[in-house]
Amino acid sequence: MDITSLVTMIVGLFAITAQVAVLPIFVVTPEGQTGAQRRRTALMATATYIFAGFAALFVGNLVLGFFGVSVAALKVAGMAVVAVIGWQMLNKPTPSASESVSSDETKGRGKSPAAGTKEAETVHFLAASNTKIAIADPAKPRHKPPQLGVGIMPLGFPIYAGPGVLSVIIAWGSGTKQVYIAALVAILVNAAIIIVLDFLATPIIKLIGAAGLLVSEKVFGLIVVAIAVNGMASALLVLFPGLAGSIH
Repeated sequence: MDITSLVTMIVGLFAITAQVAVLPIFVVTPEGQTGAQRRRTALMATATYIFAGFAALFVGNLVLGFFGVSVAALKVAGMAVVAVIGWQMLNKPTPSASESVSSDETKGRGKSPAAGTKEAETVHFLAASNTKIAIADPAKPRHKPPQLGVGIMPLGFPIYAGPGVLSVIIAWGSGTKQVYIAALVAILVNAAIIIVLDFLATPIIKLIGAAGLLVSEKVFGLIVVAIAVNGMASALLVLFPGLAGSIH
């Protein structure tokens, strides 16, 4: 097994999943659960991620063959999805920008800026999976969500096992036996990271703060875009071999 390729695959999955940026959503989603219930929710979300990843790795190419889609074509499409995800992560607005945009929109609708700011602050938005999670209103009675349900969706899918992650894993499924083994290890390593980060979500958020979360998402967004460009370039050379000659 090529250690360099394995590390690249692990870092790639970690970046696309944007696990640090997910932490506020993990804290908000199982609102009202006890510590033990949150840990079980984290385990269920991780199990969903592993199941989806293994399904994409072992069955993904069979589905592609059924629909007559080549691996190179999927890789181009998948890398395009990954590039969009990375671009959204890079361009996620800062809180101040978000508040000003919200205020401008609400002024045009005849609402007060305060109402717009409150509306903008009632959801957490994760650019990596284009997912919005509502923030519970402390003035309203809390309703504990179904433990298994919230772990499977939205945490397991589409937040952890989103379209970008699954597209990359399906592309790996067409590789050699060594690539298969490396993909399995990469999925399991990232699953372990998900569990650790979710278990320590609250202290990590307090430590790095909202600004640190935003910076981490933008940094990983840049890495994701670079991964997408590299993957798309190699796939295009497979689809259009003449491009290699024109480049030289």
